[in-house]
Amino acid sequence: MTRVVVVGAGYVGLTLGVAAATVGHEVKFVDTNVEIVTKLNSRQATFYERGLQEALDKYFGTAGPIAFHTIADLMRGAELTETIFVVSLGTPVGKDHTADLTPITNVVGELVQWMGANDLLVLRSTVAVGTSRKLLDTIKNLEHISFCPERTIEGKALEELFTLPQVISGNSDQARAQAKTFFGSIASDIVEASTLETAELIKLASNTFRDLNFAFANLLALIANDHDVNVNELIHHANFRYDRNVIAMPGLVGGPCLEKDAYILAQSYDGPEAKLLLEGRQLNENILGKAVNFLQKKLEGIKAPRVLICGAAFKGRPVTSDTRGSFIYPLLDQLKTAGIAADSIHVLDPVVGYVAEGISMRDSVDGLEERYDIMVQLTNHEMFDTSSFNGFVRTSVGSVISFWPRADSPDYHGESLWLGGRHHSAP
Repeated sequence: MTRVVVVGAGYVGLTLGVAAATVGHEVKFVDTNVEIVTKLNSRQATFYERGLQEALDKYFGTAGPIAFHTIADLMRGAELTETIFVVSLGTPVGKDHTADLTPITNVVGELVQWMGANDLLVLRSTVAVGTSRKLLDTIKNLEHISFCPERTIEGKALEELFTLPQVISGNSDQARAQAKTFFGSIASDIVEASTLETAELIKLASNTFRDLNFAFANLLALIANDHDVNVNELIHHANFRYDRNVIAMPGLVGGPCLEKDAYILAQSYDGPEAKLLLEGRQLNENILGKAVNFLQKKLEGIKAPRVLICGAAFKGRPVTSDTRGSFIYPLLDQLKTAGIAADSIHVLDPVVGYVAEGISMRDSVDGLEERYDIMVQLTNHEMFDTSSFNGFVRTSVGSVISFWPRADSPDYHGESLWLGGRHHSAP
């Protein structure tokens, strides 16, 4: 098996590295975050992912470090052997909605100092189209590069790394062959993209298509609301046994990928047609404002209103502790702007233990005796379908804002607003 060095031990890098270790590869991690390195060297998972802690316990032993602060710390004195270097740094977009790829360029520039002729660089980060080719053109001595996009869903990443087809590409026969061998040792199906640019576009196209589908559903919900039409009924009947329609359910659209991939795809094209991608993304970003407007009207005249927010991660199923791209943060900001004190806000989430200073967190309603003027349900975690939770809401909550349809909504005490059917994201 091969030595694998994963640079960037976040959700993408750590799960891939753990999957590689389960099939026998020798895996090491590099991350500048001191807490991540310390925890991994103690064999502690740095986030919640089903099966992750068990795999760390089983496949990484107890002797010696598996994570390092710098590439030099890892490579200095290391045995010269064929190595696959995987770059899985995050590429968040800035206020101008463009991704800063400088960190990736810097890391690759450092890695080539340690790479031999038989080594491969795998770029796993989400990037603008043409980034891999630009790295080849601008970084001296970079010979073999393969862009292999991450497409797993958080909460099932370890499972899907083995079951989803893995997309590979390469600038050379050697790069394609090494990538095929490595990812073929993990997944049963390999999809070979003919060029680096094709593989880059596959990732961006997949998530942006879903984002636009959700944007259409949200626009449909707004139109339906104007005509007193139940949008969930509308979409169900429109899709029923009609395969040409795959209309999504409306609701919040967040997460670390859907919130940015449309912007990165638009960054890859100079034509005015890219405006379609941006308008769909902005519609999805603004849908929360509809709920906040309702919330502010319901709280008018209430002195020191109390608010319960259900769901802090960006999604509830599969369960994740990832709050990147979650609507919890813009909601907290808007509640603060509305004058609601932090100590009047409670957040309920089964695995997220912290969101902001002064915000009280709970992982269940057991023993919760407070009453709330309004509840906002952001995710569909299974705890929000339990009889104990529903009973608590009926007796202890005034008004409800939810982005999920519920069969028992008429039983709630007070007025409820049901804005749609889903809150979803993908990597």
